[in-house]
Parts: sequence; structure tokens; C-alpha cells
Amino acid sequence: MGSAMIALLSGEIKTVQYSRLNAENINSFIQNLQICDGVIDISHADNMKWALDACIKANKPYMCGTTGLQESHSNMLKAAGITIPVLYAANTSLGIAVLKKAVALVAKALGQNVDIAISETHHRLKKDAPSGTALELGKVTAQTGYPQSMINFTSLRGGNVPGEHTVHFFQGDETIRLSHECLNRNVFADGAIKAAQWLFKQPPGLYNLDNMLSI
Repeated sequence: MGSAMIALLSGEIKTVQYSRLNAENINSFIQNLQICDGVIDISHADNMKWALDACIKANKPYMCGTTGLQESHSNMLKAAGITIPVLYAANTSLGIAVLKKAVALVAKALGQNVDIAISETHHRLKKDAPSGTALELGKVTAQTGYPQSMINFTSLRGGNVPGEHTVHFFQGDETIRLSHECLNRNVFADGAIKAAQWLFKQPPGLYNLDNMLSI
């Protein structure tokens, strides 16, 4: 993702890259933040505490697309949003943001008398399952009152698939399927860049892609 974003950015834009943050390099990270507009973090949940603390100290925006977060990470994002602009997106594809809205509309229209299943496919090296995006799609249905324990998640891992997600609504003798397929990882890189550029102009708060797209 880092390489993909740099390839899409103008050559006039300077970037500073870190793959891991710890006690040994955090001071260097904070120093480099002084010349940056903000941070785009699509790395690992272990980096979040370090990155957020540095952004708060440097008063810089923080955009996160890392998956596999725990409740403690979500609490850190909420707390940081009080003092700096923070945006979290489990999937930085703008198409996924639109899919989530479509899922919400269908779930609201069908109500409780429906069976919901979410299937996702990713490359063989992806560690978390179900994917963060699949879980986010599940949370969308929860907003309509649908019990999360009733959702059936299916994960497939293989090859070099960037990402495929389908939400299945089974009701009586008919089925509704809403799907999104990523054909190139540049989709995520482009979305992350656009989200960061938007975030860097916002006041302190906790945002998502819906806020950016105004949907």
C-alpha cells in the first residue's frame, strides 16, 4: 500500500516512510512529523498507540486504514479525535463506502425477517478473517437492529485476490446480493490518498468515509 500510494502521488510531494514504530525510532518519527501534513497509517495495529501519541504531540491529523483492531484501539481513536482530526476506514475503497450505504438501505427495508450472510475472499497472505471490511458490513446491518450473532461470515484465502465482498440477503423465495470486487490494489491507495487530503483540512473529530463523501 505504501508503494502504491507513492506511485500515485505527484513527484513534488515528499513522503517519509516507516514500517514499524517503537521506542527507538519514535523521536525521529515525531521530528519528521513537523514537516508533514499528517499521517496515513495502513500498517499494523501495534503501531497505532505510537502513531496516535506522536500525532497528538505534533498536532497532526491521523488517517488509519489498518484492520484487525480491538476495542482498545477504537477507544484510542475516539480519544484522539478530541484533539486532532482522525479518520478510520477498515477499507479505503470509495466503492466499499457506497456498498455500505446500499447494505443499510436493503437491511432497513427487509427488517428482521431475513437471513444475512457475508462472504469475502482475499489473497493467501491476509492474516485476519473475517476481514475488517466484512465486519464493518456486518455492523451496518446492526444499525437496523439485526442481531450480529445471526450473521454467517465466510472467508476464503488464496492466490493474489485484492478483495471481494458480498452481502447476501435471503428472504423466503428470493435472494438479494450486493457485491464489490477490487481488481487492483490502486483502488485502496487512491482512496487512502483522497481520504487523507480531505482529513488534513478538517477540525478535530473522528471521521469516516461517509463524512468525506457526504452520504
